[in-house]
Amino acid sequence: MRSILIDAARTTRKYGVGWLFISQTLSSLHREILEQLRIFFFGFGLGMGAEFKALSELVGGRSKALDLYQLFRDPHSSFDIATREYSFMTIGPVSPLSFAGTPLFFNAFNNVKEFLDTNALGQ
Repeated sequence: MRSILIDAARTTRKYGVGWLFISQTLSSLHREILEQLRIFFFGFGLGMGAEFKALSELVGGRSKALDLYQLFRDPHSSFDIATREYSFMTIGPVSPLSFAGTPLFFNAFNNVKEFLDTNALGQ
């Protein structure tokens, strides 16, 4: 299966076909698949050991970005669901700073109503 996914990611990219790979660890994704990806989203949980080393390689060793990433709180450390924060670091052309290779950091909304109200889409 891995060789099929590697070949598919490599072959279909030239046709503009995008793939979405989701994993809890960077080490579980084959290096050739990682090399074919253009946009990365990293949530909490890659702040130690081999995972942090792999993250550092993808970010290009930018120590300030990695320091900020390590400040992410575990969403489950909140007292209740309403106060959970889901922080992400993204690399690639999704960021307005992508031309410089600078990661973009953001907190995602944790409920639909807050998203709708903030974007004046609520009723």
